[in-house]
Amino acid sequence: MALPAELNDAKALIKRFEKAKKRRNASWWSHMEECYSYAAPQRETFFEHSPGQKKNTEVYDDTAVIGLQTFASRMQQSVVPPWQQFAKLVAGSDLTGEGADQRVEYEGEEVTLAEALESITDVVFSYIHRSNFDAKIYEAFIDFGISTGVLTCDYVVDDDELVFDAMPLPQAYLEAGPRGQIDTVWRESEIEVRLVPQYWPDAKLPDRLERKIEKEPEAKATFVEGFVYNPKDRATYYIVISKSDKEVIFYQTDDVSPAIAFRGMVVPGENYGRGPIMQVLATIKTLNMVKEFELTSGAIAASGVWTGVDDGTFNPYTVQVAPGIVIPVTSNETSNPTLAPLPMNFDFNFTQIKAEELQSVINSTLFANPIGDIDDPTKTATEITIRRQLDLQEQSAFFSRVQTELVERLMKRVVYVLQREGVIPKIKIDGKEVAIKHVSPIAKAMDLEDVQTVGQAIQIASAVGPEMMAMGIKIEDYPSYVAEKLGVDPSLRRSDVEQKQLQEMVAQFIAQAQMAQQGGGEGA
Repeated sequence: MALPAELNDAKALIKRFEKAKKRRNASWWSHMEECYSYAAPQRETFFEHSPGQKKNTEVYDDTAVIGLQTFASRMQQSVVPPWQQFAKLVAGSDLTGEGADQRVEYEGEEVTLAEALESITDVVFSYIHRSNFDAKIYEAFIDFGISTGVLTCDYVVDDDELVFDAMPLPQAYLEAGPRGQIDTVWRESEIEVRLVPQYWPDAKLPDRLERKIEKEPEAKATFVEGFVYNPKDRATYYIVISKSDKEVIFYQTDDVSPAIAFRGMVVPGENYGRGPIMQVLATIKTLNMVKEFELTSGAIAASGVWTGVDDGTFNPYTVQVAPGIVIPVTSNETSNPTLAPLPMNFDFNFTQIKAEELQSVINSTLFANPIGDIDDPTKTATEITIRRQLDLQEQSAFFSRVQTELVERLMKRVVYVLQREGVIPKIKIDGKEVAIKHVSPIAKAMDLEDVQTVGQAIQIASAVGPEMMAMGIKIEDYPSYVAEKLGVDPSLRRSDVEQKQLQEMVAQFIAQAQMAQQGGGEGA
């Protein structure tokens, strides 16, 4: 499939990329660089760096560094936990209820739609779990904690496996669509020319680049990669451009973009997200300054600051204060000494209290200490549950966006790739025919609140008597509701047809028992 005319001009694409690059560098560069320098110095690549260089020399307090790592781990465990299914394919709104029990053919057998979707979900996650997803999503969550995480998903035919990559935020340039969603991602990279055929085996290389690969394989060249969404055909084009040659050397078409950009909070009119680190950057800088002052003052308190008089015998410019050294002076009189300590007035308690307050704010924002310190008074299970529910209420909007921009787009991409390769049958994830059910720990916590609400309603309604309660609430559907909300495996749940059959059997058994009882009474 040829590139559309609007995407076939390499010079125009480079100009579009440069515009996105300029827009980010002008508005976000210094802000992001500052966030990385305080919270993720090892991942900061905004400026030139050499492998192995020290990158945290200006950090005096590690609260933000450790807190961001904890935040990334908690996000991974709450949204996309390793080796667990964090989402399921279920029947959409047009096929709920009895529609999910319709019989379909799957792998040569006739099964219900719900069972077929459950099997497809198992295949999808078998590919995710044996890929490098768990390692790369953690890196993406580090960037997400600062601003925006960018994850790419591809498929290697020879190995029959998915391959994920966390695109470092310093290398990513984003374009938003008309509704604010990120639909185009650019990346600029400088690589050795000998690696070009390995990165893009099917690339059509310009003659100049081929000669350079042959004569100067270690030389570097700059390439622009674009995951460009085209609204005319609603497809995403992965385009690779040789910047010096101004030519497209490789492209491929996807119905679902390989690049997944996800954010937690977005200010209207902005493409990049504002993560928790950005929100508490002032607190992080203040804490770092307080710690710097504390260390400096501690060093002064330990070694002291001295005043000396240049009187011909004592030379303050060459003197060294150290254990075991004899310093020649003219006078040791208390009233007029040659060398005297400078009086200091520094309150260590103030800086320690202030540091603890700032650390608490940072840890709270990064979800680093949701239940309290380990030395806090022991909390009951009820207290912990209530604390988690309160935290969930405060963070629900934050996690909802992550589920939409990360989990749903990830599932659609993986399903699309596996369908394209013939691993699973074609299905349409549009919410009507097939929908995505979130079953991650954070989603289950949200659903558990719904279950508890219904349980409380049943408990309160039971006061009017079981008959009246049954008239107002479908008690018989409550177990299925709980199982569905908590993501219980469909194989363990009775279908609507099976429930009706079981109800009919129970009704027949009761009727037979009543007839037998009546017959016995008449005989007596």
